[in-house]
Amino acid sequence: MSSQPSLSQLAPLLADLGVASERLGAGGDSALSAEASALRAIGRDGWALSFHAGSPAREALARARNELWPALHVVALYHCDASGVRRETLQGSTRIGEPLACTGTLLVARRREEVLSPSATVAKFDQNAGGWNGEPGKPGYAHFRWIRRYVGLYATPRPGARILDFGCGAGWVGIEASLAAGGAPLAAFDPSPEMVRNAEANARAQGLQQFVGRVGFGESPPFDERFGLVISSGVVSFSPDQARWFDGLARCVEPGGTLVIGDLNPRSRGMQQRRSTRPLLPARELNALTADEARTELERRGFRHEATAGYQLTRPVPQLAHWSDTRLGGALSPLLLAWNRLRAGPTQDLAAFDSWVMRLRAP
Repeated sequence: MSSQPSLSQLAPLLADLGVASERLGAGGDSALSAEASALRAIGRDGWALSFHAGSPAREALARARNELWPALHVVALYHCDASGVRRETLQGSTRIGEPLACTGTLLVARRREEVLSPSATVAKFDQNAGGWNGEPGKPGYAHFRWIRRYVGLYATPRPGARILDFGCGAGWVGIEASLAAGGAPLAAFDPSPEMVRNAEANARAQGLQQFVGRVGFGESPPFDERFGLVISSGVVSFSPDQARWFDGLARCVEPGGTLVIGDLNPRSRGMQQRRSTRPLLPARELNALTADEARTELERRGFRHEATAGYQLTRPVPQLAHWSDTRLGGALSPLLLAWNRLRAGPTQDLAAFDSWVMRLRAP
């Protein structure tokens, strides 16, 4: 049994991917190397393969994934052993075939720009729009709304402010800001038409009469006018071109206006633990910026920093919340929410938080 299989031996896995082995080009029957520099890209779709023989530990596979980023992002694993082949993705694990003439794990990666492409983003957001909207009455919904309220109110919105939710998702961050400002005019956009529809429905249900929703991307915002308050929560980590994204964000804030931006914290203790032990992660976790990195980008564009806070506590709080919601019917949710509310705010220890939020003043 070879330690590195030939591409023809991996044909059943390529078929599962929907890729013909001849698309690898010349030398298609040669052995695959586990070295990142020797990965084979499959055609224009940007697929790449790396085989790790034996029974590699998940920590070793996570290190291999980290070495591939940011050029490539691992989207699936195929575990091959005497019992057959098991495909693992972020959506779960499935047995897909009979044993192959090799033992090991195949990492399947795609180019970062393909994973974060506009078409992939729209498809993902449209598919998951309902799940990202939150369900009133469900365990965890109070925590869901509190997080969005915390970001929406971080600018202390004032009556009369014209607000833009820059990458709105289901719209709750902008809605909270508008409600706090006495129903101030709210504009919002998102790459996903389904998300924009949800945002508009949520705004109307909350009694907001002045809402305009459009479809668009942060790199080229669909509004020409500028706004006194712009809020962007959890968006920059989805961008394949963050410099263009920051340019688009800066263009939307009127002179002297307020900008509130928040996102994942890749340096939190929990995020670093995930990155070192989990071979499969959402691309946005690897693509996320620290608060300092985002601040640097905005100060280059003339913005003046006012305040930064952490608000979603890191491990073990999210894990406990998930366990409570799925196993205990949300019995621990009030306590965990109270813990988050107590700890959220300015801190010298952002590593204690999975999410950060920042307020800046436009030039």
